[in-house]
Amino acid sequence: MKRIFNQTAIRLTMTLVTACFAMAQTAHAASPAEQAIQAASANNQFAFVMFYRGNDAATQTMHGTLQSSLANRQDAILVPVQIGNAAEQALVKQYDATRMPMPAIATLAPNGAVCSVFPRRVTAQQLAAAIVSPGQTQILKALQDRKLVLLCAQPTATSPIPFGVQQFQADKLYSNRTEVVSVLASDPAEAEFLTKIGVKPGQPTPVVAFMAPPGVMVGTFNANVSFDVLAQKLAAAGKCCDDESCKHHQAATAKQPSRR
Repeated sequence: MKRIFNQTAIRLTMTLVTACFAMAQTAHAASPAEQAIQAASANNQFAFVMFYRGNDAATQTMHGTLQSSLANRQDAILVPVQIGNAAEQALVKQYDATRMPMPAIATLAPNGAVCSVFPRRVTAQQLAAAIVSPGQTQILKALQDRKLVLLCAQPTATSPIPFGVQQFQADKLYSNRTEVVSVLASDPAEAEFLTKIGVKPGQPTPVVAFMAPPGVMVGTFNANVSFDVLAQKLAAAGKCCDDESCKHHQAATAKQPSRR
């Protein structure tokens, strides 16, 4: 199956999802870097969190690239974090930063999604590309929360969610782990992302893109896609469930070729 997102970011976020839940159990005063990230989120800004050990040449170069790239932007801030700083240990542990090649940047969307990770070096072009569309940040956050995502690219703001998608989201097997994200197919801000995942911008009828964690594209469908087709495609991708009695799981298994 096609993988559609920055794989380094996906691996990092799959590791830290469990850590985040564990850390949430222990309240602590927010560090200066955590406060900066929270302020960026409140201001609908991206936070480029730069982890570093010392002031070596690689760190100076990365910091300079970040400063020059973000100097004229209002939608992003730089948050330096020295991984030996005792005050920042909660944040360092949250992102497992001690295991990253230093220096390294984790790009956080306003909703907390990790959009990209850049170890050792970064270019201005990479930094610009890390500031992704609102639709993509919603999808990334859902996938990093280990949810299934049904993206509906709609021709108008009042277009109804396709019935098959509604049925899937309401089904007891999927309801707690499914998120539906709607975007306007004609939205210029979403054009690059929609093209990347195989949805032509400006479609006159709804298009459904089905994704599963960590970043697997299950398929794209027209507005008439049924609940059964979505469930069967999910099972065929190996992302359905662990219930061997599930009819969709059984159907997908039955279609697999014999290995004898």
